[in-house]
Amino acid sequence: MKETILELLASRELSKKELLDFIRKNSERSTSDKTLNESLMVLLKEKKIYITNYDFSIYNGVKRIQSIKPEGIVFGLMKTDFVEIETLIKLLESNDVGVVRSASSKLKKNFRNKIDELKSRDSFEVEDDLDTLFNKTIFYIYSQTEDQKRILINKFAWSLSNEEGAVNLFEDILNYMEAST
Repeated sequence: MKETILELLASRELSKKELLDFIRKNSERSTSDKTLNESLMVLLKEKKIYITNYDFSIYNGVKRIQSIKPEGIVFGLMKTDFVEIETLIKLLESNDVGVVRSASSKLKKNFRNKIDELKSRDSFEVEDDLDTLFNKTIFYIYSQTEDQKRILINKFAWSLSNEEGAVNLFEDILNYMEAST
């Protein structure tokens, strides 16, 4: 089930309802809501997917919504490959506000995951609010000359990736940011 979910989310973000409908339609075996929930929770815990949004269309035009339906939760695939992360960083330069907002949200999720990884090693203590630290880092990168900016984007993308040694580079970048501000 987990592999199927990851394959489906590789092409686009989907709500729980869309995932369940697609899996039931294209699978020979019946899939229960509980089975899907368990797989989603495992993938969330493993940080392979994350919650990206909420699909209000499941309420079919109801104006006064008084409860949250899990079917509306939208999931996305956690991008941890260097090239994917570098692309997200470059999307911050887009003129489309929606594209920038989406890229920023995905990058912040990776940023928080790396902070969690550092905290689990007890090797770094964050003094700033995480959003502030993320924003300072992005601002610093984009305030540099073009050559320096390109180098910093590559290093920052590598540090947020799942590549070997990435967390050590991430820690070095954070230490530099803390010292320079």
